[in-house]
Amino acid sequence: MKPFDPERRDFLKKSALTAGSALVLGIAWSGKIAAANDDSPRFKPNAWLKIDTDGVVTLYIAESEMGQGPFTSLSMLIAEELEVDWQKVQVEHAPLDPAYGFQGTGGSRSVRRNWKTLREAGAVARQMLLAAGAEYLKAPVDSCQAQHSRITHRPSSKSVSYAAVVGRAAEMPIPKNVKLKQPEDYRLIGTPVTRLDLTDKLNGKVRYGIDIKLPDMVYATIAQSPVFGGSVKSFNGAEIKQRSGIIDCFELEEGVVVVAQGTWQAFEARKALKIEWQEGKTAQLNSDNIIQRLSGESSEKPSLILQRGEPIAQLGSALNAITSEYQLPFQAHMTPEPMNCTVGIEDGQYRIWAPTQSPTSAMATAVKALKPLMPQVSEAELEARIEIVTPMLGGGFGRRIKQDYVTQAVKIAHRIKRSVQLIWPREEDVQHDHYHPLTQHRLSGRLDEAGNPQAWYHLITGLQSGKYGADSLAYDIPHVRVELLRLNSPVPIGPWRSVSNHYNAYAIEHFFDELARAGGQSPLELRLKLLMEPRLRAVLQRAAEAASWHRQDQQRRLGCAVHSSFGSHVAEIVELIRQDEHTLKLGKITCVVDCGIAINPDTIKAQLEGSVIYALGAALKPPIMLKNGRVEQHNFHDTPILSFKETPPIEVIISNSRLDPGGVGEPGVPPLAPALANALLSAHGKPVTRMPMKLNGAS
Repeated sequence: MKPFDPERRDFLKKSALTAGSALVLGIAWSGKIAAANDDSPRFKPNAWLKIDTDGVVTLYIAESEMGQGPFTSLSMLIAEELEVDWQKVQVEHAPLDPAYGFQGTGGSRSVRRNWKTLREAGAVARQMLLAAGAEYLKAPVDSCQAQHSRITHRPSSKSVSYAAVVGRAAEMPIPKNVKLKQPEDYRLIGTPVTRLDLTDKLNGKVRYGIDIKLPDMVYATIAQSPVFGGSVKSFNGAEIKQRSGIIDCFELEEGVVVVAQGTWQAFEARKALKIEWQEGKTAQLNSDNIIQRLSGESSEKPSLILQRGEPIAQLGSALNAITSEYQLPFQAHMTPEPMNCTVGIEDGQYRIWAPTQSPTSAMATAVKALKPLMPQVSEAELEARIEIVTPMLGGGFGRRIKQDYVTQAVKIAHRIKRSVQLIWPREEDVQHDHYHPLTQHRLSGRLDEAGNPQAWYHLITGLQSGKYGADSLAYDIPHVRVELLRLNSPVPIGPWRSVSNHYNAYAIEHFFDELARAGGQSPLELRLKLLMEPRLRAVLQRAAEAASWHRQDQQRRLGCAVHSSFGSHVAEIVELIRQDEHTLKLGKITCVVDCGIAINPDTIKAQLEGSVIYALGAALKPPIMLKNGRVEQHNFHDTPILSFKETPPIEVIISNSRLDPGGVGEPGVPPLAPALANALLSAHGKPVTRMPMKLNGAS
C-alpha cells in the first residue's frame, strides 16, 4: 500500500456538494483520498464512509465477511479516528470497484493492510467536520473538539452534531495532513465490541449466498467426474428430463447439470443420474502411490529456501545424527455453507451473488467463462455487463478463493437464459475441493556434547507444497539447510487455513522436541534458550506459566509448540490427562498470542479458539484419502468435524502490545498439531509420524 499523501493532487478529487447532501469520503488501497457526491448522476460507490443528515454513519468494508469479523474490526479503525457515536454506525459490504484495488480476503491481511489507511480515512473526515462545526459555532478550530458525533467548543461547551454540518463539511478542503491518535487516547480500539453483524445473524436476517432468492429463479446442481480430470461419455439425460419439476439436464465440461423448480427435485434427479465416465489417466491414483512418489527418488532437484553455516558437512561427519520423517495428509476445508452461486439475468446484464473470498477474482472468472460463449463481445464490455454482489460467507478457510462454482453458475445461467442458483451437494463439496496438500518431511539434526542442536536439515516434499513457515527457522542453530521439492499435482490443491505454515510448523516443532529429548533437555527450556524472536519467547513463557508447565507428572503430560506467521506470534500448550494405564484424554489447551495491538479482543479470542478447534479436528479426524482416482470420503459422516462434546477447554491469552497489528484468523492453526504430538511424545515416548493422531496407541 502506498503511503498516504494528500499533497499529491492527482490523488484528490472533490465534487461541489449541494447543501444537505451526505458527506462521502473514500480512500483507496493505494492511499488515495477523495470526497464525492453520492447524488451525482453516476455514483461510483468507492467510498469508505458516509454520514447522512440524520447522523447515521455508513462504513463500506471491502473485505469478505466469513465469520472472522472484519466488518466490525475495520469499522472500529475508521470510527476511532472519526470520533463517532458507535451506536450510530452501520456497515455494508463495499461493491466491487477498481478504487479499492484488488478485492480479496485471505492471508490474515484484513486489519494489517488497512491499519493505517482506514484510520486516516476517519481522521480526514473528522478534520473536515471539525472545520464545519467550528464555522457553525463561530469559533476557532483549535478551540473545538470532536467526540461522540458532535463538535464542541471547549470554552463555552456549546456543541453541534455531525448531522447538522455534513453538508458544509463536504465543501471543506481536504486537509493536507492529519494527526492520528496515540494508543493511550483510544476510546474504541482495544475494547471488546459486540460485532456489528451479530444481531442479524442471531435473528436470521443475514442472507448468505445460499439464501438468495430471485423472482422466477430456478435451481441447479451438478455431478462432476469422481475421478479428477475425467469426462462424461454418456448419461441418461432424456430420462431425467421426464421427472417432475425438471427443467433441463445437460452436459458441461465440468460434468452433468440438472436444473429444476426446486433444490430437492434437482438433488433427487442428480441421484438418479446414470453417468458413464471417461476416467482418464488419473484413475489409478491412490494415496499410497502418491506417498511412494513423495518418498522415492525424483529427477527434479529441490529448491534451496534457507541456508546458514555448513549443515551438510556437519551432518555428514556426525555419528550421532538424529533423523525423522513425517507425513501430513490431504485435508478438505469443510465449510459450513457448501459451494453455491446465484446468477440473475436481465436485458443482457448478469448480476452474480457469489459468496467468494475475492470479488475481483469472481469478476475475472465470470468474464473468462462468458467470453467463449459470447466471442463477439469484448472482455471490457462483458465486464461492464457483470455486477458481483458479495453476500455473507458461511465459512471460507481458503476454499472460496477458488472460483469453480462461479464458472459453473455463469455457464448454466447463460445456457438457460434465466436466473438460477447453483448449489453443490455436500458430496460434491468433499470430493471436488481444492485440498490441503499431502506432504512429506525428512529432517536430520546433530547435537553437541551438551545436547544443543548444532545442525539442522529439512527437506519438504509435496504436491504444490510451499515454503512459508520453514523459510525462517525461529531457533538459533548454527548450521541450517531447508529445501523444498514442489511436485505437480493431479489432485486439486488450494490454500487451507494457514496454508503451508500448518505442515511446515508441524515438522519443525515436533522434530525440535525429538532433538531436545535426545539431548536430555526440557523441550520448553531449550526453546526458551534458542528462540531468537523476543516476542515469540515471551508468549511461550506466558503460556508455560498459564498451563503450569512445571507441575506436570505421570498423570498430566504437556506438549508445547510455537510459530510466527502472518505478523503474529503464537505459543500453544496441550494438556493430556491419564485416565488409567491405557487411556488419555485431552485436557486444557492454552493459547497465547502476540498479534500487536488488539483491535477487538473478543474477535481475537474467537478467532484463536476457532483456529485451535479447526486444527485439532484436522489432527484427530480422518483425512481425505484417494483410491482409484477418487476421494473416498463423502460427507460429514466420514469426514467429521470436531463436535462440542469433543472440544476441550481452551484458554486464549492476548499479549498487551502497542505494535502494529498482525493477523489472527490463521496464526493459531500451526502450533496446535505439533503441541499435541509433543504431548503424546511425552506420554508415550514415541514420535507421531502420521495423521490422524491417536490419543491411545501409535499414530
